[in-house]
Amino acid sequence: MKYRALEEIAGRIERKQVPFSDLMPWRVRRILLVSSLYDSFTFQEDGNLGEMLFTEYQELNLSSTPTIIRVSTAEEAVRELSDSKPDLVITMPRVGEMDVFDFGRQCREQAPELPVVLMAYDTRELAVLKERAERKAVDRFFVWLGDARVFLAVIKWAEDLMNAGHDAEMAGVKHILLIEDSIRFYSVYLPMLYGEIMEQTQALMAEGVNRMQQLMRMRARPKVLLASTYEEAEQMFRTSGEHLLGVISDARFPRAGEPDSSAGLDFARMVKAQDPGTPVLIQSTDAGVAKKAEELGAAFCRKTSRTLLHDVRGFMRGHLGFGDFIFRNEEGVEVARADDLRSLVEAVKSVPEESLVLHANRNDFSTWLMARTEFDLAKAIKPRKIDEFTSPSAMRDYLLSAIRTYRSRSRAGLVEEFSSDTFEPETTFSRIGSGSLGGKGRGLAFVNSLLNAYDIEDRIDGVHIQVPRSAVVATGVFDQFMNESELTSFALEEESDEKIREAFLAAEFPHETRDELASFLSRVSYPLAIRSSSLFEDSSYQPFAGVYQTYMIPNSNADLEVRLDELCRAIRLVYV
Repeated sequence: MKYRALEEIAGRIERKQVPFSDLMPWRVRRILLVSSLYDSFTFQEDGNLGEMLFTEYQELNLSSTPTIIRVSTAEEAVRELSDSKPDLVITMPRVGEMDVFDFGRQCREQAPELPVVLMAYDTRELAVLKERAERKAVDRFFVWLGDARVFLAVIKWAEDLMNAGHDAEMAGVKHILLIEDSIRFYSVYLPMLYGEIMEQTQALMAEGVNRMQQLMRMRARPKVLLASTYEEAEQMFRTSGEHLLGVISDARFPRAGEPDSSAGLDFARMVKAQDPGTPVLIQSTDAGVAKKAEELGAAFCRKTSRTLLHDVRGFMRGHLGFGDFIFRNEEGVEVARADDLRSLVEAVKSVPEESLVLHANRNDFSTWLMARTEFDLAKAIKPRKIDEFTSPSAMRDYLLSAIRTYRSRSRAGLVEEFSSDTFEPETTFSRIGSGSLGGKGRGLAFVNSLLNAYDIEDRIDGVHIQVPRSAVVATGVFDQFMNESELTSFALEEESDEKIREAFLAAEFPHETRDELASFLSRVSYPLAIRSSSLFEDSSYQPFAGVYQTYMIPNSNADLEVRLDELCRAIRLVYV
């Protein structure tokens, strides 16, 4: 059983990884904002819209900030549809002489797939608009409540709507289904929800071993699907299938065109019938719904509570896998916690068996892994039930082996960006600093990639082929060393090799790189060979092979500072 599961994990990891560029293919790059000068001024002064979007995108490491094209009337906007080809239209109710719903229909005629959002200025205006709303003219209503973050939520909602199905099929990206018919409520709620998701994603990006993995994690974040009727929610639920991460639902919302106070509970019952492990949160102004939700195995929050947003954040972290994995015993007392896969391994080793069984029975491990974009590992763990193992100890061994195998496979063949937080002695190939790897470093990285991509290691029985564990100090460190020490002119003009050698050894090594090398040595105790990796070392017509020395150090002194001095000295000598 154990080995079959590990083979399944290995099989999934060995498949071609989905490039991050293939995820979220539809992005909001141009926004057509249709608003009067006064409304536009309000956005800029109350929320400083342009600056807010720029700041949010920069802080969240998102791609370039969308361009906002503002026009005052619907007539101008219709012309911009063909000229600017916007990805999203946000319109205020007052758009000149044309009725806003007539404008929406014209948008539909010109660009049927273009999302159109109507932003009401206040709740009274919203009530009037809802009475004459035409679904075919406008995709979604929002209300401006003075918080410019609602615009970021609108952008993310539109992108998720367009990309959810594609990303789920391509890489197993998960969905959070939000069912809410109160426009005012979800206009406040969505910014909070996306804020929590982005905070989680930022933490995950730090665990990526290189920039590609970090970007992959950002684009693989859970997508939020917003539904306002039972029929709309059911369709999204059926379409999401196994990719549904969780449901956050109002207790009362329209079904068959009429408000239905039992719609939320009925929907939760349907979800739990398909998969009892899917987390569901019911929200209501009626405290009496709490007991009914509990009977269904769903969580409950009172919408009128002053701590609602805090409670929802707690649900996301405790049930949807956001935040740390908190191991608890049967009484609910915390016994351990993990914030990444490495610390999860350490926790699984030591937590009591009762805690391990408790979380396994609730599928907490797979839920946490899914929220953290570790889809392949989550899929391999979720189908395994506790009764498939001979004992809790056997299950513990399986979890440890599965996580280690996954981590090894997912990192194999990659050039990892060195980080003191994520580096491990088993890391095959890492880069310290910016710039080129050089000829030898690039060649070793290429061979390492080939070995893993084509399973060469397993093709010859009894023969083990591998690239030695390597760390490359990239060319940017050399440039920094030369500039800070002002050695360039001296090295080019001085004729004495001995004087150049003495000058290089006396120069101070860059502090940041020295700290990273110290972190590297604190985890590595085997002997080291310090070799050159010149930019032109393996060039076909200008080979530098054999020009530079190789220095061997035992790396065995009990004092880390002594080992660090030896390593920095050897690197300086290679530079000479």
